[in-house]
Amino acid sequence: MEPVASAAKGNVNPIKEGALPHFREGRVKSIPDFLAVGLRRIKPFHDATRYGYAVGRVRVMEMQLLNAQRLERLIEADFEGALNILDEVDMGDYLAKARLAREVDAGLTAFLRDVYSSLREALPKDSHLMEFFLCRYDFHNLKALMKAGSEGGQSESFLEGLGGIGLDALKRGMEAPETLPSPYKEAVREFLDRKPRAQELDTLLDRHFLSHRLFLAKREGSPYLVDFASASIDLANLKMVVRGRELGKGREFLEGVLVEGGFISVGYFLELFGEPPEVMAKRMEASRYHSILLGLSEKKEEEGAYRLGDFDRRSDDYLMDLVRGTKRVSVGVEPVFAFIRARENEVLLVRMVLMAKLHNIAPADIENMARKLYIE
Repeated sequence: MEPVASAAKGNVNPIKEGALPHFREGRVKSIPDFLAVGLRRIKPFHDATRYGYAVGRVRVMEMQLLNAQRLERLIEADFEGALNILDEVDMGDYLAKARLAREVDAGLTAFLRDVYSSLREALPKDSHLMEFFLCRYDFHNLKALMKAGSEGGQSESFLEGLGGIGLDALKRGMEAPETLPSPYKEAVREFLDRKPRAQELDTLLDRHFLSHRLFLAKREGSPYLVDFASASIDLANLKMVVRGRELGKGREFLEGVLVEGGFISVGYFLELFGEPPEVMAKRMEASRYHSILLGLSEKKEEEGAYRLGDFDRRSDDYLMDLVRGTKRVSVGVEPVFAFIRARENEVLLVRMVLMAKLHNIAPADIENMARKLYIE
């Protein structure tokens, strides 16, 4: 494949060579990047089939995933009606007695914990897939501990039983970072050295989290997981560019928060800083993220601020499109990854719908907040 034509000024190529971004030559390519044929992407047969047992498990469980029709019924129903609809799937058993927001959270957490536990048993011993998902909860709990220590109180709730590191071990690690594995010990050391404020703390841990997932994807040896992790880094960087501009931050702010490892170089994002979304969209027409930026430039709130919440929704939908591409893969890590991601996404959606019902939010407004599902 020919190197990517630069959208930046000069001869700098902002996009990784060989990264296979989606270009616009009249239309977007429909084949997922990770399915492109290349010698580096062809694995030995035993590598492709090592997830055979796990794939068999998820193919059965996929029958219980939410589809678009059931989600539409959830949105239109009242709270009690939504719980009755959820009785049709296995998630309903965990929410049968939920009447308050904290009971909804407890039920969904228990459900997700059982999903992870069931699949962990089916994965090959040398798999890094579960850590790819669970590390998010470890970073969340670490962030909660850091905020509690710096602000004199517990500013965020802990997600116990979902991560790979126990809460007690994380607490000990706050006092003795060397007792934690990488990259958590490096994150704690950086926190202790810098004493960042709340907003800086968020970006510090997000940077370690995104970099660690890319590392795990490479260790797993899956081009698809690498592509997914790299796209996640790009979207996080793009959001920081837009957010930094909205908050009136300087270039030095971005230099400290952007993450290496995406398809688009950090240097190119720095060039985009200060540009309004419509100009950014124009300069990134050749990239896979053009439609997200274009939609963002057309979505303004009354006071003129760009809606980062809408950016998050569009980003999640873009990543779900990548996940849907794994339906072309019959065996390997990709179908298992897709199922776990689909489960996490539907838990997020169900929580959003039920919380909206408890707060009497209109169905039309809920629909505007909804993300794409794995099963259409």
